[in-house]
Amino acid sequence: MDSPSAQPVPQDPPQQRRSAPQRRVAITAACLGLVVVVAVVDYLTGVDLSVSLLYLVPVCWCSWSAGRRAGVLVAAASAEAWLTAVLLDGAPIQHPWVLVCNTLTLGGIFTLVATLMATLQGTQAVLEAKVVTRTAKLGREVAERRWAEAQLRQAHAELQRTQMQLIEAAKMEAVGRLAAGVAHEVKNPLMTLGMGTDYFLQRRASSSDEATLLQDMKDAVHRATGIIDLMLDFSKPRPLRLAPEDLNAIAESALGLLRLQLLKQHIEVRRLLDPALPQLPLDRTRIEHVLVNLFTNAVQAMPEGGTLTVRSAFQQAAGTDDSPAVILEVEDSGPGIPHEHLPKVFEPFYTTKPPGQGTGLGLAIVHRILQIHGGSIALGNRPDGGARATLTFNLHPQPPPP
Repeated sequence: MDSPSAQPVPQDPPQQRRSAPQRRVAITAACLGLVVVVAVVDYLTGVDLSVSLLYLVPVCWCSWSAGRRAGVLVAAASAEAWLTAVLLDGAPIQHPWVLVCNTLTLGGIFTLVATLMATLQGTQAVLEAKVVTRTAKLGREVAERRWAEAQLRQAHAELQRTQMQLIEAAKMEAVGRLAAGVAHEVKNPLMTLGMGTDYFLQRRASSSDEATLLQDMKDAVHRATGIIDLMLDFSKPRPLRLAPEDLNAIAESALGLLRLQLLKQHIEVRRLLDPALPQLPLDRTRIEHVLVNLFTNAVQAMPEGGTLTVRSAFQQAAGTDDSPAVILEVEDSGPGIPHEHLPKVFEPFYTTKPPGQGTGLGLAIVHRILQIHGGSIALGNRPDGGARATLTFNLHPQPPPP
């Protein structure tokens, strides 16, 4: 994120600067006209001090709005107008110098008032400029502070992501050590038990109960061996065997493996597959395992029947940093995933299924397979109910190092 640039102090537009002299001339002319009006009133009502004070109105107005020079001009004009009204009034004058002295005194008072008003107006303009400058400075400080807070939040988020990656790496290392130990200590005895159960099953059992017991033992050994294989594949995946594949064909193959289970549970399959999908570099066996796992989870979420929707689409690049991708969505009409479980669904050995119905490695392995393909998976809930798994396959993937 770039640092916010300094905001310049707002300037008056050129048209406003050009019209300022014309505005001062118009105000000065209006004030001179008002002086004439006051002089006429002064003459008609007789020379009176209360009327003479009305000359201060145009003087103050012009000094405030048009500046000191215009105010002094109006002050001089007011003094001359007062003198003219006195002379036209025809009142007896004690001495001509008294009239001159009064005129100069009145003119000096008007000039002083004009100067004070212009000074006050200039002080106000300076204060307003300081307020504008300070406001702009405060705006820049607020923008810089917000930028710093955004940078801090971004750094904190990156730190959290790095911490979660380190925790995930530690989990993977622990699972790898556990899988290696289990494979060494348990897999060989399991193979011996499996061979023994196969031997006794080939012989004629003395009773049906004995035959059932031997079959149960074989199924248990087979299940335990499968769990160990999953742990080994999760901790240290085998190298990918990539080849150009049709994702729609792999989805159809995975649905075919579950055809009997789908019919048994009265689950309707909706295929919304884009026939124009480009081929992707995939390990068909691994991706088929991914889809079978997701389809099985969807079927188990709908024990009373429902709808399984499989949707595929091609997504063009949204920006310069994005690459085109193929999207595959798997949706069910079950109860969905509780929100408190969503952040943990890809953790190894985390499962919400009853004991004996899940190892907690299914989605973790799915996530790992998508990662080594350079893709991703997102799991969430549909607005109208049910869960949705969204798989993204980049057209030009860059798989992370194993």
